[in-house]
Amino acid sequence: MISYSLLRRLGLALALFIVAPVNLHAQAPPPPPAEAMPGPEAALPSEAAPTDPAGSASAQSNDIAELKRQIQILQKRVEDLEKAHAVPPTTSVPAPETPAVEAPAEAAPGEGEETPAPSAASGRALLLPDISLIGSFIGGLSSDKRNELRNRIVLEEAEIGIQSFVYPGVKADAFIVMPRDNGHQAELEEAYLTALNLGKGLSMRVGKSKVPFGRVNQLHPHSWLYVTQPSALANLLAPESLTGEGAYLSYLIPTPGKLFAQLDAGYWNGAEKAEFGDPSDTSTIFHGAGAAFDDRFSTLRLWTSYPLKPNTELELGASYARGAGAIPPGETIRPRVGVTGADLSYRVFQGNNKRLLLRGEYLWRRSARPDYPTAQGFYLLADQRLDAYREFGLRYDWSEFPYAPGLRESSMSAIFTNQLTEQTYLRLQLTHGSRPGKHSYNEMWLQWVWGVGPHTHNLE
Repeated sequence: MISYSLLRRLGLALALFIVAPVNLHAQAPPPPPAEAMPGPEAALPSEAAPTDPAGSASAQSNDIAELKRQIQILQKRVEDLEKAHAVPPTTSVPAPETPAVEAPAEAAPGEGEETPAPSAASGRALLLPDISLIGSFIGGLSSDKRNELRNRIVLEEAEIGIQSFVYPGVKADAFIVMPRDNGHQAELEEAYLTALNLGKGLSMRVGKSKVPFGRVNQLHPHSWLYVTQPSALANLLAPESLTGEGAYLSYLIPTPGKLFAQLDAGYWNGAEKAEFGDPSDTSTIFHGAGAAFDDRFSTLRLWTSYPLKPNTELELGASYARGAGAIPPGETIRPRVGVTGADLSYRVFQGNNKRLLLRGEYLWRRSARPDYPTAQGFYLLADQRLDAYREFGLRYDWSEFPYAPGLRESSMSAIFTNQLTEQTYLRLQLTHGSRPGKHSYNEMWLQWVWGVGPHTHNLE
């Protein structure tokens, strides 16, 4: 890159190049008088042109003054350019680190993500992370008196997101939540680093994270298409989502044509809180125990997608998790637990912000001990986006309970959503169902989610 000092020198040289011929012309001696020229071609004295020494000197002085003025104008323009393109002193970076400026062009597409890598010449402002806040208010009416949200309006959760690139192709995400069930005390929900491009289709995530299992486990509650978690996921996997501390690798499988395929393999430390209840007293069973991994566990997920038509997409996924489960009350042996899942999604993009989504997910939980029976469950969802602001959905849930053979839960829900802005919406959910301890119940939930700042997650 040409420096501005060199530009100044070039400008001065150009000015001198213009000035020099005039100066030489001004300093050259006048031609000899006509009478001094020999030969018949010499002009007669009476024909010589009259000369005015005073006028000639005045014209030369004016030319020199004009050239000096033009040189001053050029110098001022060079100084203005230097000031306009001066690099701030806070952005100076040692020479070995300057290649990092070009790194964002090499980064693979992320999960919604969203924040450019810091540039050495971008100034101190771009070194700040993206900071955002999401709040979720829920009000509910329920005929089941065991529901702690019955006839209440509460701040269900507030979530702070801190996100930024920390190195070319490496993104840091941290989410601090203040949930209602913990007295709105701050706790770390997720904090991880994602290496977006390790080469040959590989990427990696390390830290505390929602594990890649099933279609919606990695979504935060404010990204759901409903107010309450499907009972199959809450009873057989986790009340909100299965989370662990560890790492997983993602491999983008080379496939022919338009087929997409990705394999995720992870290894985790878990500490999920299990709710076992007493199978002999159905009034104590409101949620299932979930996977209840409280030690090391591993996960594996394969998911594929294929566009059947230009406006339709079919997505299939299979997941598996296995590890040490929590010890049930009255037991001393830690059971080995395995959970298998399968999911299917079908989308039709109808234009003008309209979209039809059909989704189903099945889970099968089993234990290595024969005295702990297998539990299974599923949900079916149909969601129609009417336009950019309104959405309507129907969901059917059916689930058994781990460690409580013969008990099951089922429900039917209607969901209405009004999207006010990109991060703010109102949602109404009406549910009728049956669960242990309450043969028939009715519930109504009203949710208001609002957000400020560049908050991003995995795309739905």
